[in-house]
Amino acid sequence: MAGNTRGRLKELLESVHRDCEWQKRHCAEAVVLIANKNPKLKEAFEAIGALSVQLDEFAMSIYAGI
Repeated sequence: MAGNTRGRLKELLESVHRDCEWQKRHCAEAVVLIANKNPKLKEAFEAIGALSVQLDEFAMSIYAGI
């Protein structure tokens, strides 16, 4: 564990990245599972996955700037 604020923030942002990776993975699995059974639900999971990508990119841009 980091001892200063900068290091701790970087650790937290790395955690956000790991969480986003799991979110993207689970959403992709849900999309495959749903397939053509429920187009609206499939679209919702795709949107959540896309938001996870955006959140991850945002977190990593902050990480790079610290």
